Amino acid sequence: MSALKGRAQVLFRCYSAGVSVQPPQGQFSPDGRWWWDGTKWTPVSNPSAMQPSSQVVPQLQSQGYPPVVYTYGPRSNSYAVASLIFGILSWFLCPLVGGVVAVVLGHVARGQIRRSGEGGAGLAIAGLILGYAHLAVFGLVILFWLVVFGGMAAFLGAIGSMPIPSPTP
Repeated sequence: MSALKGRAQVLFRCYSAGVSVQPPQGQFSPDGRWWWDGTKWTPVSNPSAMQPSSQVVPQLQSQGYPPVVYTYGPRSNSYAVASLIFGILSWFLCPLVGGVVAVVLGHVARGQIRRSGEGGAGLAIAGLILGYAHLAVFGLVILFWLVVFGGMAAFLGAIGSMPIPSPTP
């Protein structure tokens, strides 16, 4: 009785752990409704007729789930978090200053992360990308407006220096 119960518990534990264990040939399942013939499980039409009546089939009791283990990675570098925040804010609230601060803090954070092994390298890189992208877009916008206003000033200067035809009497 205890040997059958122990074997059933081992099979249950192996099955729940994902280990493939084949039971020995000629054995009933723990619930008594299946027969293992060595190659496959076959359903038993009348379980009480095939099993000896003195043998009691034990019921498997669930062992429950293992306790939850929380694992924490290394702390994120504060400058990396600040770099990401300023990189995001530079697109919405503080255009030029936010981009510059994001780039400076991102480089400082990457240096500290290399030295100390802290987490947050991805945050620092994201802050750098957002900061540099914002500075590039800001530079292109300034260049565009300089070309537009410079072209307009040149055009107006050219129009102002053109001779005006006088009316002929």
